[in-house]
Amino acid sequence: MIYSAIITCLGTLIFNIPFGYYRTYTKKFSFYWFVTIHLPVPFVIWFRSLNGISLTWALAPFLFGSYFLGQYIGKKINLRRMKLKQEEEI
Repeated sequence: MIYSAIITCLGTLIFNIPFGYYRTYTKKFSFYWFVTIHLPVPFVIWFRSLNGISLTWALAPFLFGSYFLGQYIGKKINLRRMKLKQEEEI
């Protein structure tokens, strides 16, 4: 059970990194911004059910945390890449 929860959280985190990365290119509160935030949700639900984990209140903070951490990491990776690219042009 604990290993399934860890794998689910890591999968959620890794899956959300590209969506956070792409989100930096979208205008806040636009259609594509909402898509980049909400499109991974069905995957997380599917991945959780694939591992035989029901959403309990004990696991919810870890899943939500890994979801948003993946989005945040993707955003930071892209912002750092854009900053380095901008510095090279100068």
